[in-house]
Amino acid sequence: MSDNWLMHYRPEEKPFVQRMIELVHRASSRHSPVLTPFLDPRQVRIAENIARTVGGVVVFADGGWEGAERKRVLLAPDYWTPEPSEFELDWMRLEIPGEYLTLKHGDYLGALTGLGLKREKIGDLSVMEDGCDLVAAADVADYIRLHLNKAGRASVLVRQISREEYRRPVIHFSEREFTVMSLRVDAVTAEGFQLARGKILDPIKSGKLQLNWQTVTDPSLQVEEGDVISLRGMGRLKIMEIGGLTKKGRTLVRIGKYL
Repeated sequence: MSDNWLMHYRPEEKPFVQRMIELVHRASSRHSPVLTPFLDPRQVRIAENIARTVGGVVVFADGGWEGAERKRVLLAPDYWTPEPSEFELDWMRLEIPGEYLTLKHGDYLGALTGLGLKREKIGDLSVMEDGCDLVAAADVADYIRLHLNKAGRASVLVRQISREEYRRPVIHFSEREFTVMSLRVDAVTAEGFQLARGKILDPIKSGKLQLNWQTVTDPSLQVEEGDVISLRGMGRLKIMEIGGLTKKGRTLVRIGKYL
């Protein structure tokens, strides 16, 4: 695959792209499936693009529940019919026994990565008031059950559950409306995170902003309804609605910041 084709990707994405190219060719040459770690939506799209370009290989993805954000990808010959077990997933419930504490997504994820686990081994976390349901790679499941006993300020108990028992995440937003002169990503991000317009340019140009899981460095990119914007250190927001124009020609935008 030519370097010219790789130019479509950002420099920091190229190691991942090269790895996906290797895995796609392996699946094709060996006529057997290859399983990836958990990928984010942008990485899944890259894998699909590479498989389509190489040809003869199809992409199957499973994150443990319908609607999963993070998924493992099975790169397989185009005649392959995958079995659910080929995705090597495990489901767990992290329970807070007898403690009236409510933990956040970051508390659970921090506890897991604090065990030395790479993020690619961990799928979606569904945080509830009484604990958290988790999808993980099967090869680290026993390790998690054996060693994870605390998250944030709470003690936790870990038990295995089935796919059917996994509770879909309930996503909570803090919604807010504002107006902008244009739908440029820098303008909407600055207003969405309540930052001065001048303070958003450096984070964008240094690669700290993602639009729909893709790093962008062009502040003039236009956003659309449904887009997800992530700013490192500030969190994530979704553009819930783009309304009409005010009398002063500004566009009304309603965003939801992930809690």
